[in-house]
Amino acid sequence: MSNLSTHVQPKARPMTKEDKEHWRSKVKRLISNQRSDLKAVFESDIQKIKDKKWKSFLKSLNLDNLFKKYQTSAKAYWKFKDDKDRVERELKNIVSKDYEKLKDKVNRYSTIRQWSEDYSSRDFDDSNERDYTDKVLNYLSKRCYEECEKQFNQSVKGKSINDLEQTEELLIDALHISNSDPAILGLIKHHLQKAGISNLGILDVDLSKFKMIAGSK
Repeated sequence: MSNLSTHVQPKARPMTKEDKEHWRSKVKRLISNQRSDLKAVFESDIQKIKDKKWKSFLKSLNLDNLFKKYQTSAKAYWKFKDDKDRVERELKNIVSKDYEKLKDKVNRYSTIRQWSEDYSSRDFDDSNERDYTDKVLNYLSKRCYEECEKQFNQSVKGKSINDLEQTEELLIDALHISNSDPAILGLIKHHLQKAGISNLGILDVDLSKFKMIAGSK
């Protein structure tokens, strides 16, 4: 009874979806590997055939004129572009140097004429700006106004403003001079006059009389 049971064949069961996918994937992989091996073996033979056929293959396509036309246009384009880039670099370098010369000259005037600020101290430069002329002129316009304002303040009409400023300066000095040594003040006055400075503010006042006035208070 036990011997018969060992020879009984198991009943076949239908292939599941997973079984089918397994064998499909395995067969595909095995065939792909075999195909690659065969191609590697045959590659040298195919290359030899291609080498023999290459010239006649190209000739049969009749592309010679189109190739020549393309090569000519490509050569012309790249020559133009290389020349354009070279000229652009040269012109940009010239523009940069000329702009620096203009800024340097403007800033020399700023130092000589004692303007309130120089051109380089401001954030004028912008890489997207094509021409800085308007910005330089705007800066110079403001400096011109400052000079005209100073000139006006020295005129008869501007005397009231100038007197007001001098009065303010005198009063501020007066707050500091009441306890100052006349000898030291006289020494300061002497050396300022020697240096060619004539507008001495409160030092132009008779200091002895000022001390008497300050003392009486």
